This record gives sequence, C-alpha cells and structure tokens, in this order.
Amino acid sequence: MSKTKKIIIAASFLILLFIGYGIYKITLGDHDSKVIQITIKNEDTLVYDQQVDTNAATLGELLEELKEQKEILLESEQSTYGMYITGMGVDELYRQDEAGGKYWTYDSENNAQCIKNSFCDAADVLVIEDGDHFTFTLKAYE
Repeated sequence: MSKTKKIIIAASFLILLFIGYGIYKITLGDHDSKVIQITIKNEDTLVYDQQVDTNAATLGELLEELKEQKEILLESEQSTYGMYITGMGVDELYRQDEAGGKYWTYDSENNAQCIKNSFCDAADVLVIEDGDHFTFTLKAYE
C-alpha cells in the first residue's frame, strides 16, 4: 500500500472519529452546567426550596438525579403524555389522592418552553435552562 493511501485512510478515520464524538456529545454527552431552583409545596406548606447545580437536559432527568442523590423523594409513572408525578417530598413522601382530588402540578414563570406553550410539558421532555425556577404543588382540585 502506498504512503498516500495510508495517509488518506488515517485522515478518513480521524474525520469519522471526530464526527462520531460530536454526535455523542450532542445526544449522550455532558450538557451545560446550570443552576435550577426547585420548590416543592404541599398545599401552602413549603417542603423544599433549593437551588441545585445540574448537567441534566430535562426536568425529568434533574428530578431523577435529585432522587438518586437522596435530595428528594419522588414517585412517578409513565403516562401517554410522559412522566407523571404521583408523589414528592423530602422527609415524607406526599402522594396524590385521587379520591380526595389532590394531584401534583408544576409550573414555571421563567422557563422558555413553559412560557411559549402557556403550560409546562411533561417533565421528561421539558428542556431546562440556567436560572429556571420550577414550583411543584400538591393541591386539591374540585
């Protein structure tokens, strides 16, 4: 094999390596570090209010991260629309009560996606940005 062919093969391999690494970084790699404010309330009682540092891309990833770090207690299930929160807390897990009409909701006054849509999407698809503030509230609905 000639020297030129070896150089072309090596250069092609390096280009493919860089392209593969770029795709990895975009889809699976580290996301930018950000600070997110998480507030959890049971009706009007404050349960948790902290700023957290994260590399998570979505709110769902952040909540799972906080659960794994034992910062919060979290119960959720997958619904047709995505991650459905059924319980949250810190020292105590506060669960939704369908018979009593109590459900977990969340909102954000500064998340771009929530503002654009006039509601917050399911946590597992809701993209988070540095400085976002999310408030989770367990409250009764009639």
